[in-house]
This record gives sequence, structure tokens and C-alpha cells, in this order.
Amino acid sequence: MSDSSAAPAAPPAPTGRSSAPIDPGTADLLLVVLLGVFWGSAFPVIRAGIVAGAPPLLFASVRYLLTALALVPIAILLKAPRPTRAELLPAVAFGGLLMIAGYGALLYVGESSVSGGFAAVLTASAPLASALIGYRLLPSERFGGPGVAGLLIGFAGVAVLALPGAASPAGRGLVGPLFVFAAVMAFASGSVLLRRTSSAATTFWTLSIQFAVAGAAVGLLGVGSGESLTLGTPVTAAGTLAFLVVVPGVVGYSLYFRIHHSSGPTRANLVGYVNPVTGLLVGLVIFGEAVTDVELAGLALIALGIFLLQRDRRPSSPARGGRAAAPPTPALPTPAKPP
Repeated sequence: MSDSSAAPAAPPAPTGRSSAPIDPGTADLLLVVLLGVFWGSAFPVIRAGIVAGAPPLLFASVRYLLTALALVPIAILLKAPRPTRAELLPAVAFGGLLMIAGYGALLYVGESSVSGGFAAVLTASAPLASALIGYRLLPSERFGGPGVAGLLIGFAGVAVLALPGAASPAGRGLVGPLFVFAAVMAFASGSVLLRRTSSAATTFWTLSIQFAVAGAAVGLLGVGSGESLTLGTPVTAAGTLAFLVVVPGVVGYSLYFRIHHSSGPTRANLVGYVNPVTGLLVGLVIFGEAVTDVELAGLALIALGIFLLQRDRRPSSPARGGRAAAPPTPALPTPAKPP
């Protein structure tokens, strides 16, 4: 970044090579792509841990508890503001229990029977679900004919993804997709309710508390359902957990906050377009998952639907009392929704 207080200097003589700094907008777009790689790759890694024998709910619980611990030193180092008691209630109820615990529990159980790439594509529909749920609940969620067309096209992509499962004997192949889509709806519901009830900014302290609550809730659910208390193959369990805590967790959220604060939620949420592509590619190249024509068709329809919806969204007037509508919270993430 140049020093704006310095006197302007004469332009340097041409050297045949540009020494101009990277435009901040371009730098943020590069960070969006990097964040999409980090978050999108988590889906096949989750699948790898489950295939190696990790019980889905216990796996999610341990990941969330470790992520909560890892975020604490960052919150201390950055001197992040602590949420007040009034801010903490909706953050825990809607952020911790719905957006993280509900979403995570359903996603991990769903990935017991679908590939990581498939889960990445299906969860890309989260902004569609958020817009649909928020239409009546949030003043900011307003759209016209093109937006309705976007919703119809996007959910047609969801239906396309479910078709092979519906065509399986007795529809048994629908179980995994239904769990993953239920995860999407849990996340979207929590996101809308949190935005409706709280305008407080999400900080690393808030995020750490949300992950801790989610980890405890999902762990209790796993114990209550009779899951094994072992995480499967030790090497795979340690490797997948380390990756999920550090890369999409600590590094991913740090990048998301950086982009969100420098360029705003619109640009930060562009990561939602990168996540599913990365999930498919990492699943294919590293874990040998098949990429089907159905997944590609579903992804294309969902992406087109989100594009039309975002282009048609209309800015809302300030809420009653002159207070602007609550800004989107980083955790949700949405369209930018981490796994």
C-alpha cells in the first residue's frame, strides 16, 4: 500500500517490466479463490475420515472442539471484542446450535453415503435456501421475477442431484442427499434467524464459543445414538482432523474475515462459487471420487440460480426506527458457507 502522505514523485523511466503493486480488489479476489480451495477441499477430507472408520458425529464433535480451542489464541492475539451476554444468546442458539451443530451433524451423517464432491455441490445451494427462508423474515431479502427464476433453476439443480438416489431400489439412495440437504436447511434457517435477531458483528471470540457449543452438542448426540468412541484408523483420523482444524478452520476463517472487512460480504461470499468446484476436483484427483454428469449438471443449475438471484436482489430501506438491517454474519456463511 502506498503512503498517501508522501509527496508525488516523478514517474520512473520505463524498464520493460511493470512494478505496479497488485490492485487491492484483485488481491482480494485471489484470496477468495484461495479460501474456496481451503473450504471446498474439506468436503472430500471429511468423507475420507468417515470412510477410514470415524463415526460421523464423534468426528464432527472432535473437529469442532479442537477448532474452538485453536481460535482462542487468535482472539487473544488480535484483541477481539468479547460478545456481551445479550449478543451471546442468539449467537449460541442460532449460530452454534443451528448453523454449526445442526448443519455439521447432518452433513457428516450424509457424507457417510455420498461423496465429498457431491456434498460440496449440494451444499452450494445454501444461499438459495437462505433467500427463500429470509424473504418474509429479513427486509434485505427482496427479489423480483429474475430472482424467482433463479430460485426455480437452482432448486431444479438440487432435484437433478437427487434423481439417481430416487431411482435406486426403494429410494435408498436418497438417504445421503436428504441428510445433506437437511444440513443446508439447518444452516440457512440459523443464518436467517441470527441476522433477524442480532446485528452484532461476529468475532473470533464469538466463533470460538459457537464451535465449542456445537462440538459439545454434536458429541452428546453421538454418545446418545450409540456411536463408537474411537475415530477409526489413527493416522487417517489425526491427519484429517489436523487438516480440518487448521486449513478450513483457523486459516480459512482468518482469510474470510480479512476479505469481509476489506471488501465487504458480497465479495467474500463469492467463495461459494469456488467451494463446489474445489470439492469435486480434490475428490477426483486426490481421493479418486467419481465426478458424474449429474453432479456437473446440478452444479451448473445451482450456480446459474445463485447468479440470477444475486443480480436481482434489491436493496431494502432502513428498518423501523432508522436502524439499518443487520449485516450478514461471517459464519454464514452465505453463499460463503464453510463445511
